[in-house]
Amino acid sequence: MTLPAHSDWREDYAYLLGMQAYIYGYPAIHFAKVRHASLHSRKDGVVTKVNQLFHKPRLSNPRDKLGGSPMRDAIYSAAWLDLSSEPVVAGTPDGGGRYVGMQFAEFYSDIFGYIGSGPEGNKSEVCLVVGPGWQGEKPPGIDRVLRSPTPCVMAVARVSTPGGDDLAAAREIQQRFFTMPFSMWLGGVVSADPPAAFKPFDQAEPLADFRTMNAAMRENPPPPLDEVMVRQFGQVGLGPFAKLELDALDAATQRGLARALVDGPLLLGKLAKSGGNTKVVNNWAYGDRNWGRMATAGDFLGRASPQAFAGTLEHWIEQSTKLRTFVDADGQDLTGERRYVLHFTKDELPKAKAFWSITLYDELFNLAANDIDRYSIGDMSKGLVYGPDGSLQIYLQFDPPVVENWANWLPTPRGSFNLFLRTYLPDPLVLQQSYVPPAVCRV
Repeated sequence: MTLPAHSDWREDYAYLLGMQAYIYGYPAIHFAKVRHASLHSRKDGVVTKVNQLFHKPRLSNPRDKLGGSPMRDAIYSAAWLDLSSEPVVAGTPDGGGRYVGMQFAEFYSDIFGYIGSGPEGNKSEVCLVVGPGWQGEKPPGIDRVLRSPTPCVMAVARVSTPGGDDLAAAREIQQRFFTMPFSMWLGGVVSADPPAAFKPFDQAEPLADFRTMNAAMRENPPPPLDEVMVRQFGQVGLGPFAKLELDALDAATQRGLARALVDGPLLLGKLAKSGGNTKVVNNWAYGDRNWGRMATAGDFLGRASPQAFAGTLEHWIEQSTKLRTFVDADGQDLTGERRYVLHFTKDELPKAKAFWSITLYDELFNLAANDIDRYSIGDMSKGLVYGPDGSLQIYLQFDPPVVENWANWLPTPRGSFNLFLRTYLPDPLVLQQSYVPPAVCRV
């Protein structure tokens, strides 16, 4: 990196620390924005409330514009939990053989626990989700206690379904998930309302994302393990150890931070497109082995992107293993201006205890609209046509293929797109990253 020759050293130093702070704090910035949108935007006629599980009774579609590569193979439920006043009780039903699970993420996007479906099988569970300072014993009627490193938590639940006629059965199971304050679970009366979540700063504000990050870090302090690094950010007005408010910083330091807010997102975008520093096979990038545990591995860059930037949340790999590609077999960007095939031999078909699927996303990691409302193909898809030898060929193109290939057609947008191959409760070969999917071949 070459620093501008005319810049003040304070500007350069603020830029360098600002880039590091942006990488460290990006998940909290992103979570603050997603939380505000969840709590203050009407979704299917409902406004989500803190500590209350919101059920989305439909599969994700292109109208959902939050990015994050939403899964198309399950209906979601979600809740923002505030553990600062008291714990929250969460429960999952028995899925009756289908994937039914709830994951819990602290405010920097790593996962600290699951209930429901897992490698050991499907089961109904009730857990007590507690904040970092909670002291107490596991009460009767609670199966497990899960401790969050931060007082604010994102909970996401999923019920697998291909949609269509199966959707009603999935919805019935979905309604049996729950979250509620501990005091309500004990006696039906909430002891105290959680504090109001802060509003992220408007992008028109100077240094808006750093202002949002500072508020998020005050609300959800970084762990003591990271204090030495986070104290460095305080030298330029960032984080909980900031020596001055951002508006009180000298002009050169503010210019350096402003540059970091230009280059930081560009860096994370490049990293998301590359798949991160992970194993690549046939131009498919495996998800990191430490997905959902990135801070434990000391990988704050990987936590920021691809984890939070492209996926919002990522599973522990024993729950779900993912591969992503942005390019074809020749390394050229995937685009709807061309036609492709993805040919799986019988032995190349992904193996998973729950299900596998391939989902198509646009460049903003939203589902790409198409005329037949088909956004993924996998082993839950009805009507797929397999070859006599057990092979499966998927057609990726904008215009409809010939009639006999229509069931295996995954429509593309006109512009660029990317593919996500998911396996839920993956086979050991996938888990160990020994599985090799076929490349996407241009026709």
